[in-house]
Amino acid sequence: MVRLTNLEAVPLACALVEDRARHNGIRALVIKGLVMEHHGLRPPRAYADVDVLVEPDRLGDFVEVLRQSGWRPRTHLWVFDRLEVHSITLINDNWPCDIDVHAHFPGFLAQSQTVFEELWRRKLSIEIAHRAVTVTDDVSSAAILALHALRRPDVERNTRELADLTEVLRSQPDLVRRLSTLAAATGSSEPLRPLLISLGGVIERGERISSRDLRAWRRRTAVHSRAGQWITYMSRVPLRRWPREVMVVAWPPRKLYLQEHPHTPSDGRTLFIERSKRVFRGLVDLAKVAFGARR
Repeated sequence: MVRLTNLEAVPLACALVEDRARHNGIRALVIKGLVMEHHGLRPPRAYADVDVLVEPDRLGDFVEVLRQSGWRPRTHLWVFDRLEVHSITLINDNWPCDIDVHAHFPGFLAQSQTVFEELWRRKLSIEIAHRAVTVTDDVSSAAILALHALRRPDVERNTRELADLTEVLRSQPDLVRRLSTLAAATGSSEPLRPLLISLGGVIERGERISSRDLRAWRRRTAVHSRAGQWITYMSRVPLRRWPREVMVVAWPPRKLYLQEHPHTPSDGRTLFIERSKRVFRGLVDLAKVAFGARR
């Protein structure tokens, strides 16, 4: 069997996603990657996966459809039984790329169905691998790119991509205006505030969002690690479960730690040192989140 390269596989996987979704009556939007290139929001580069946003109540159906085509979920980590998972990564032994299936995208704080309907309303089709593929439009793609970068603003690539996007948008005031409107409709005005303010955009009033979800976003973006997400998780755990949960999160049992860090040597001394480092880094990041050291 001839092995596909990523350059060949990614466009074909986009076409596969379109075919499987359409055939099974599932609404799906290919997002990020080649779509952003098409809109001139990101320069061409190599990709390792295809991202697709599906209507929230059909997520399980779509994963099952792809499973029937030979795709399967990556190993499920214990942390994702506790933290919010925004996508399911599917792999296939015959394909070099992954497919990330999303029911929602972090930073859009309105209800997932509301967000999907707004993005679907703006959809368009572009040709990928000689097939018409349903994708997000330019303004939806700009919002997704910005939210992806703002989710971890301290990552060098994200900083660079946000700067590049800002320059693109600066020359397109109509796109900035439409971005403000989309942000209001999808509950992403606050997450996108840094970008909109830098562009002189208007922060429009729109879809109501919960203060809890906004706090969770701010915690999540405060540090590179999962510390902010762990704070949000613990805030929702009944007090009677705190002792056990704090212990599991801070000092995971051997099996769980090695599941999350499979390349760590399994001898007792190394595990003690690595878990001690985990506790120290966690305390530092918790302080940053709590006191807004990076806001």
